[in-house]
Amino acid sequence: MGAWGTGIFDNDTTCDVRDDFYELLEEGLSVEEATKEVLNTHLEDQDDEDDLEVVSWIYTGLAAAQLEKNLLQEEVLVKAIELIDRGADLELWAENGEDEDFEERKKILNELKSKLIGVNK
Repeated sequence: MGAWGTGIFDNDTTCDVRDDFYELLEEGLSVEEATKEVLNTHLEDQDDEDDLEVVSWIYTGLAAAQLEKNLLQEEVLVKAIELIDRGADLELWAENGEDEDFEERKKILNELKSKLIGVNK
């Protein structure tokens, strides 16, 4: 798993989640079926607390992918916002000690949160 930038899809996990979701939709699965399959596949080896950063990447990636397709599901939206609010996604940038990247990632996550909330209104 690697990250090469601060954007939502600037890490392997979120790219895999997005690509898998789109592929499953193209195969004819419903949004609900595709979401369930993506979450089952990507959360399989993750512990919500021990791997919180990865879990956050999975949900923010799925929420952003669903948002791009105008197929946002309530449970994905709620979980993504919860994880953004917890700062679960910021650990990597905090560990690297690069304040500029940390603040940029925080800004990008807050922008995603605003878009998610806007859709929910």
